[in-house]
Amino acid sequence: MSKRISVSLLAIILGYSAVAHSRAPVELTVVWHEGNLGELLIQLSKEYTRQTGVVISGELLPWAEWHDKIASEFTAHGSKYDLTIFDSQSMSEFASQGHVILLNQRLNRSSKIRATDFDRTALRMYAEYPEGSGNFYALPVNQDAMGLVYRKDLLEDPKERSSFRTKYGYDLAAPQTYDQLRDIAEFFTRPEQNLYGIATYGSRDYDAVTSAFHNVLWSFGGDLWNSKTGKADGVINSPASLAALQYYKKLFDYSPPGATNWFYDEVNDAIVHGKVAMGINWFYFFTAYGDPARNPFADKMGFAGLPGKKGADGRFLRYHSVGGQGISLSKYSRNVEEAWKFLEWFMSEGIQWKWVRGGAQTGRFDILRSPRVRDIKHMFLCY
Repeated sequence: MSKRISVSLLAIILGYSAVAHSRAPVELTVVWHEGNLGELLIQLSKEYTRQTGVVISGELLPWAEWHDKIASEFTAHGSKYDLTIFDSQSMSEFASQGHVILLNQRLNRSSKIRATDFDRTALRMYAEYPEGSGNFYALPVNQDAMGLVYRKDLLEDPKERSSFRTKYGYDLAAPQTYDQLRDIAEFFTRPEQNLYGIATYGSRDYDAVTSAFHNVLWSFGGDLWNSKTGKADGVINSPASLAALQYYKKLFDYSPPGATNWFYDEVNDAIVHGKVAMGINWFYFFTAYGDPARNPFADKMGFAGLPGKKGADGRFLRYHSVGGQGISLSKYSRNVEEAWKFLEWFMSEGIQWKWVRGGAQTGRFDILRSPRVRDIKHMFLCY
C-alpha cells in the first residue's frame, strides 16, 4: 500500500513538474513613446529577467499614436498593457476614469520603496490626482523640462564675438534674456550659409507649439487663464500675453524655412546637421546632442536653461515648461502583482542610478540631492 501511495505521489509530483515546465514565463508589457529612454528601460529590465524570470517587453509607439493607443486600450478595458507611461497632462484623464491603480497602500506596505523616496514636486507633477490630494497613481519615470542648446563654437568664436559686440553693444554669450536670444538668433541667421539663428516648435501636432510657447508666455508675465476664476478672457489676450505671442512668432524669421510646422524630429535634425546656432527642446533629447555617435557637433554643444524677461514692474521672470511622465499600473492588467514587483525593483536606488547614468532624469530625492549626479556627463540641467 505504502509503495503504491509513493508511486502515486511521485506521479502527481512529476505531473505538476511537467505543467510548471510547460507554463510560459510571465511577460509584462510597458507602453511608452519611441525613443532613447524607452529602449533604455527595456535594456535595464533584462537584469530583472535574469533575477526573476519575468520578461519585460516594450511597446514603444510613435508620438502621434501614443496617447490614443493607451486611451483606446483603457476604454476597451484591455489587458494588453501592464505598465503604462503617458504624459503628465493625461493623469487627470486616466486617473479620473479609474484606468490606473492608486498606489498609496502599496507604497505604505512596501519594504523596498516609499512615497518619501521621491521628490514631492515630482510626485505632484507626475503622480498625484486630484492636485493636493496626496493620491498617487504613478511614480516619476522621466522628469523633463524645456531648455536651450547652442553651438559653443559659434558663440565663443572671437571674430563672431567682436562683430556681435559692434552690432548690439554687449558681449555674445548664452542668452539670459529673451531680448538677447532674439538678437543672437538674428545675428546668426545667414541663409546663404544655410545657417539660421534658432530652431523651436511650430507644429500644431499634440502639444508641440503650446509647450514651447508657454516658456515665453509665462516669462513675459502672461498666462492662459485666471486659475482662481477659471476665466481666460482678459488673461490669454492681455497685453503681456499678446506681446509674448508677437515675440514668439518673430522667432520664426530666424528659423529655417518651414519651421512653423516643426516638432521634435525637425528641431533635432536641424541641430545635429549644424543648421542652427540655438535650439529649444526637451531635456529628454540633450543626451543625444552630447553623443558623438549621433551628433557630429557633439563636442561643440553648450547647454543652458531658458532665458527670462524683466517686466515693466522690474520683476525678472524665467519659466520652463515642465513635461515628462510617470509610470502607472493598468487596472486591467492580468499581472498586477508582478507589475508592482517590477516597479518596486525599477524604482530602487541602485537601478535608478543606472537609469540616470543612461540619460534619464529620476524622481528619487536621494539621487537628485547627491553631488554625484552632477558628475555624470549627460546631466546638462542648469540650476
